[in-house]
Amino acid sequence: MLIAAAILFAHRSTLNVGDGKPFSRIEDAVKAAQPGDEIRVYPKVGGYKGAAVVISTSGLKISGDTRIVIDGADFEYSGIGQVPRAIFQVNPEADGVTISNFELKGAHNGSHNGSGIRINGASRCTVQDCLIHENDMGIMSNGVVGDLHAASKQLIDHCEIYRNGDFADPGFNHNLYLGGTSVTVQFCDIHDSLTGHNLKSRAHFITVQYCSIHDSSNCELDFVDAWDTDRPNSNVLLLGNIIRKNPDAKGNRTVINFGQERGRRDGTIFLVNNEISTDFMSPVVALTGPNVTARFVNNLVDNLSQSHPVLVGVENGAILSRVSGNSNVLSPNYDVSGTAIDTQTLYADPHLSERLAGHPHRALTFLPSKASYVDGTGTRHEVKPTYRATDRTGWITTHDSFIGAG
Repeated sequence: MLIAAAILFAHRSTLNVGDGKPFSRIEDAVKAAQPGDEIRVYPKVGGYKGAAVVISTSGLKISGDTRIVIDGADFEYSGIGQVPRAIFQVNPEADGVTISNFELKGAHNGSHNGSGIRINGASRCTVQDCLIHENDMGIMSNGVVGDLHAASKQLIDHCEIYRNGDFADPGFNHNLYLGGTSVTVQFCDIHDSLTGHNLKSRAHFITVQYCSIHDSSNCELDFVDAWDTDRPNSNVLLLGNIIRKNPDAKGNRTVINFGQERGRRDGTIFLVNNEISTDFMSPVVALTGPNVTARFVNNLVDNLSQSHPVLVGVENGAILSRVSGNSNVLSPNYDVSGTAIDTQTLYADPHLSERLAGHPHRALTFLPSKASYVDGTGTRHEVKPTYRATDRTGWITTHDSFIGAG
């Protein structure tokens, strides 16, 4: 099977879309494409309004020649019959699809979940170099009930995702709403969700690395349950991110929620080399459920606005003593008593806010403690940070130090 697929993809064709090209609509090029083909989208007079692209062919690479804008404002992404719920919808049979270099906006429907992109059970799908904003949802993905491998190895890379949501259904629409077996979100700027979370996930295992995540209306990150998260190693890795709460946030002021919502989750959230800032007393991490815990290594956590802010809150049977970690720098008003966080490697810095403001993202220099995480299969990996996010400006190489010298 793999040999046959390799032979087929070796003969891929390029289908061009745009003024003076063989196809004027992206939908028609996708319908004509064979597995492994490339679809190249060029600008056209009047633009691509109301595009509704259903992808059912594997291995397609769909890309804009420049940043191609698709405005779905005049289309109802209903999900009824053959109509998709997104500008680009990747169906289960379309594994290995890549979508890149688009600006996607204006996708709405009566269910308040019209999306820029929806990965509907497909695996090995990549969304890259896209600007996604002002839809009901930015990107949605889901697995398939009963299939422990569906929607695996999703990758969302170098995207800016912002101002998605719907005031008619507040709190239930998010910049990212992800599910399935495994997801990686990396090098993204995710910010200013209108009514929900910046990133909500029901995936069995998810990595969020080297992202700037900030100014959500609710939680910055919300990791909860699905039909398959009651199995062990339904874990989360947060690596090298900058996470900042909006000091004027009106919704849920918890920074990160990890646990159960209406089912069960069994796993650990690993926080390594992140910079987290909040002005609220609400937890940096809320653990909700008896089978979830957290490990903190080499993080900066800043809050000088509250006299008794909460690092980890526990609800619904979560056990504070199972929270562990080492080599973290916290504002001095954080209390880690009751946890198993190593106080011998806990650095309380009363001038942390000022140092971060004066020298953003290069405030401290020290070699990180060794860190590891466990993926969704139960395999342990050593963490070797390569990059560090900078707030809205890009990424810098850390050379395996916490924030980098200079």
